[in-house]
Amino acid sequence: MGAAMANKIHTCLRAGAAVEIDGDLEKPVWEQAEKTIRFVRANDGGVALLDTRAAFAWDDECLYAAFWLEERDIRSSGEKRTGLVWQENAAVLCLAGPESYCQLAVNPLNETAELAVIWKDAYRRGGRFDVEAFDLARQRPGVYGGDAGPRHPRGMRWAFFDWRLPGLRTAVRLDGRFNQRETLDRGWTVEMALPWEGLAPLLEGRPQDGELRPVAPARTQVVDQRASCFTAVWSAGPLGEQPLHDPGSYPLLRFAAEGVDK
Repeated sequence: MGAAMANKIHTCLRAGAAVEIDGDLEKPVWEQAEKTIRFVRANDGGVALLDTRAAFAWDDECLYAAFWLEERDIRSSGEKRTGLVWQENAAVLCLAGPESYCQLAVNPLNETAELAVIWKDAYRRGGRFDVEAFDLARQRPGVYGGDAGPRHPRGMRWAFFDWRLPGLRTAVRLDGRFNQRETLDRGWTVEMALPWEGLAPLLEGRPQDGELRPVAPARTQVVDQRASCFTAVWSAGPLGEQPLHDPGSYPLLRFAAEGVDK
């Protein structure tokens, strides 16, 4: 567990019924859920430009996530993910197991990008990852570590950019006018449902009441200034020098048995 986030635990309450994924975050489940702190700069914990918060719920079928994103100019860059960070305004959710981790990103158009990363020392012929979705010859994954970063003491990782989470459902609502640069917007919301069954090949299946698991909500934001344009990464607490790619720095999500309304 990374020292920066060693004591950070977010509570994930059990949903009383399946959550309808429509982007409406005024439902009782999200009014009762515990929100994270305002997101900070992921690398050093400094103040982030815009207010962002997240919350979680769960049931036997899915992990549910909600994001509230302040935004003065709701827009999309239209760029595809080509490296460590999606070069796009997006809500990002990172989940880790002992041998792999995954990232899911949603932009204001409700377009998704998904990434599965498997530690090389965990990939064995005939093992849990020796399936079509992670076939090294067919999928031709990228490599983290070795000659290219991000590096980690555990060693190299396979990065599967074409992986898709089976059954993933997402929805977005905008409080403003999309790609209208002359107007002042208020923000946007994101709602996600991640099926435990779809996550099972990467993680450990459905959690038990009271269990702790590494889950990091984050945000990528294209900051367009007169002199420069760059993609910032903000999260619910500092994640260290290689944000999103050090699972040991992820905060922990506690799966509580207490229920919340739908």
